[in-house]
Amino acid sequence: MQTKTVRKAMKKRARQVIRRHYVLLLAVCLVAVFLGNEFAGSLAFASLPTPQGIQTQVKNYIGSVELENSGFWNSVSAVLSIVAGDSDETAGSSETSAGEAPEHAVLGRRRGVLAKVVNGLTGGLFLLQVTNALCRLGLSKNVVVGIVVFLLLLLILAYWFLIKNMYAAVSRRMFLECRTYEKVAPQRFLFFLRARRWLNVCRNMLMLYIFRFLWSLTIVGGIIKHYSYFLVPYITAENPEIGWRECITLSRRMMNGHKWECFVLELTYLGWWLLGIVTLGLTDTLDTNAYRTAFFTEYGAGLRQCALENGLEGSGRLCDRYLFEKADPTLLQQEYRDIIRLKEKAPLPQPQTGRVLAFIEQNFGVTLRNRADEEKFRACKERELLIAAAEDAVEGRSYPDRLSPSPIHRKNSRLIRLHYLRRYSVTSLILLFFIFSFIGWAWEVGLHLLNDGRFVNRGTMHGPWLPIYGFGGVLILLFLYRLRRRPALEFGATVLLCGIVEYFTSFFLEKAFNGMRWWDYSGYYLNLNGRICAEGLFVFGVGGMAIVYLLAPVLDNRLRRLKPAVAIPLCAVLLAAAVLSAGMPMDGLASGGTQQAKDILQSSGAAAVLYVVCALAQSPLLGVLACGLTGLCVSLLWPGAIILASRRIPSAGAAMFALLSAGGDVGASLGAFCVGRAADWAQASGTVFAGAAGESGALRAGLLLAAVFPLLCCGVHTALHCSEARAGLPAGSERRRRQ
Repeated sequence: MQTKTVRKAMKKRARQVIRRHYVLLLAVCLVAVFLGNEFAGSLAFASLPTPQGIQTQVKNYIGSVELENSGFWNSVSAVLSIVAGDSDETAGSSETSAGEAPEHAVLGRRRGVLAKVVNGLTGGLFLLQVTNALCRLGLSKNVVVGIVVFLLLLLILAYWFLIKNMYAAVSRRMFLECRTYEKVAPQRFLFFLRARRWLNVCRNMLMLYIFRFLWSLTIVGGIIKHYSYFLVPYITAENPEIGWRECITLSRRMMNGHKWECFVLELTYLGWWLLGIVTLGLTDTLDTNAYRTAFFTEYGAGLRQCALENGLEGSGRLCDRYLFEKADPTLLQQEYRDIIRLKEKAPLPQPQTGRVLAFIEQNFGVTLRNRADEEKFRACKERELLIAAAEDAVEGRSYPDRLSPSPIHRKNSRLIRLHYLRRYSVTSLILLFFIFSFIGWAWEVGLHLLNDGRFVNRGTMHGPWLPIYGFGGVLILLFLYRLRRRPALEFGATVLLCGIVEYFTSFFLEKAFNGMRWWDYSGYYLNLNGRICAEGLFVFGVGGMAIVYLLAPVLDNRLRRLKPAVAIPLCAVLLAAAVLSAGMPMDGLASGGTQQAKDILQSSGAAAVLYVVCALAQSPLLGVLACGLTGLCVSLLWPGAIILASRRIPSAGAAMFALLSAGGDVGASLGAFCVGRAADWAQASGTVFAGAAGESGALRAGLLLAAVFPLLCCGVHTALHCSEARAGLPAGSERRRRQ
């Protein structure tokens, strides 16, 4: 029996573990809450109905409006009605009833992309939508329902077997490692997968569930066996290779004589349980769940020690010694001697670069080196990542996988090749921009297709891209480069950056298109002027982390295989297409009703793109062609500006032309001076730009700077339109044209 002193000591150690790994263990428990296999009711405070939901419920009650069914089973009945009915009206009404039940909104929220997806899946609305879509294709209703129900049941069983039911073993593994070591990486969630024992763990937890369910039919037996099988998740977490019979039998033997003791220990948390009820689960979420699990982890470790000391039959299967104690430093150095030798080697030499390029590389993660120098840098960073991955284990700060009794899959070459500390070339960033833009476009079009049943080309541009997603992804890669070693800060900065981009994009589009809102988050939880909301920012944060640590490295590995002769023209074509596509819906920006404003915007954007192509082109033919097209685009700016000014200000007379000429002279002189100074400075500093050195590299750097001027032209014209829109003048009016 555990004495009161021993109990206090275990609770003290549990508190120390929580303080050391609070964020990680909080995340472990939150995942368990969302999966629904443990800590039921911990998020009751977040599922309170909104005032609108309460009002709707009251109205339904007064009007005697009551839904016969709700949630998933309502959708199942609706699916069956599709089979029985001869039209789509029944399905449509059932779909509406399933989707409009406010009391079944997850976390009390019905608006928002995440809320719609989750509510549709949990409430069964998604099932109805899929069934209706297949029926409209002309397939037999009986066949459709059979396929949908079978796939749905298969999906539910797979999710329950592979994730939900076995997560208890995953969480216990995390708590056991946190108990012993100072550093536990989030990747430890996949320990069973790396050990290739995931299915065996799932099988053990499945048999535990079956035995508990069968014994629960006897009530008293269910209570007793609950404590008899109490250690099954802990045993499985320690030894994922153990069979389910051995695991359950060993748990019974270890709990023999300790079942009442375990029951009393659970009663000591009765006060915490009552506090959780009073706070609607808030204290459970923030503290009690992790504290209670950490305490019983200490209790399980104590029972394990007793079993080993007493030579309990079957205790030899408790063989992961270094999950409960740290290994000897000599043993670690012997096991990780290859990492130690690699660490002791002299660092690989790095090519020297100019101060400007070094600043850009170190702060923004953009490389302008040639391919050979960049490959040297990449090899160096891969080596650093390999050392960093095993350094904590060598120093005894994290669990040593190489000392695990379960064979760990050590081939992590793919992981190393996906290192996130890489630098991206200009061509890779341009192509990534369009890839992210296409993914965003496909995401939003797919949502509208699912929700509305029709195709809607999202965004202000023609073509399959939404630039806001591309800009967001590229800006995350550039401006948050120095935070990649700290994922928590990376996530917070990603949320902040995406919020700023989305807010000001919404503001700009509203002003540019005469007050039209392209999206509105009014009524969403924690929204700011309807332009951004907490839910959307959280989704963007998760997506940004996926971009930085997974998607961008994978895509970059593929894009690096493209030869410059293919990559550069491809970037030029895509940028030109984007500029032309952006110019098509610019009728709102051409506020005076003239074509000249649109022509100036298109020509300026195309000139900026061609300047970049001239600066980065490796082929002389491509460079000459880009220079010629640049001259064509620039030639349209001066006469277009004169015509536009004369139409906007018809009474200005000769003074306007004199001012335009003076401004043109100043601009031409200042622009050429800035480009020349940039080229001279680049040559003096010995900068290697786009694989060229000396005068050639300096000229390329100057041409790249010249791309800023046509971009400024686009910005000035857009700002003029926004100022007119703020004045409240309708587009196309004579007063607005004159102003």
